[in-house]
Amino acid sequence: MAAMRNALLLAALVASPISLAASPLSLSLAPAMASAPRSSQDATAAAAASAITFDPIHSMAIFRVQHLGAGYFYGRFNELTGTATWPLDDSAAPTFDVTTEVKKVDTGSEKLDGNLQGPNFFNQAEFPTIQFKSKSAERVGERHWKVKGDLTLRGVTKEIEVDCTVSGVGKGPTGQKVGFECMFTIMRADYGMKWGIEAPKGALGNEVRMTISLEGDVAKAAG
Repeated sequence: MAAMRNALLLAALVASPISLAASPLSLSLAPAMASAPRSSQDATAAAAASAITFDPIHSMAIFRVQHLGAGYFYGRFNELTGTATWPLDDSAAPTFDVTTEVKKVDTGSEKLDGNLQGPNFFNQAEFPTIQFKSKSAERVGERHWKVKGDLTLRGVTKEIEVDCTVSGVGKGPTGQKVGFECMFTIMRADYGMKWGIEAPKGALGNEVRMTISLEGDVAKAAG
């Protein structure tokens, strides 16, 4: 009986290091296994991003600036063009490349439009387009992002932050459509438009608030 007990004790002692040695192996595999789904999700989100081409008829930019220290004056740029990419399930941020032509400025007054297209303001002769290209984004909420990118205006490029929401995903006669509404504020003097700030002093405000409404067509899947 004593010999049998000794044999069982010896077998237990020999088996114990094997089970302990196996434990670190299983732990070391756990992080690698856990990271796999994240990589898979990132790849899936990138693959699922839809290409969106903006419809210039239903895309526009509205600007607001204070006049003579009194009321707010509004104008707009008609017919924005460009593209965006965004997964329709909102699993990743939208990216934007948007352009408008200075000649599309519209205030309701031909005389004022011509003034804004002139050298004191947008200077269409030298800089006929205005462009925004996004570089990064941070999620604020569902379908709501803070997008950072470069705004090029009057030959000056500066990084701005844009508050952007997905206004909706719908369907039209030609397929799916996506809408975005984006807002930001700039100081026009930063882009060389100083008329009305110092001379004539107070004629026109420096701060310009922009509201951008974009609607685009989702590219149809191949095949």
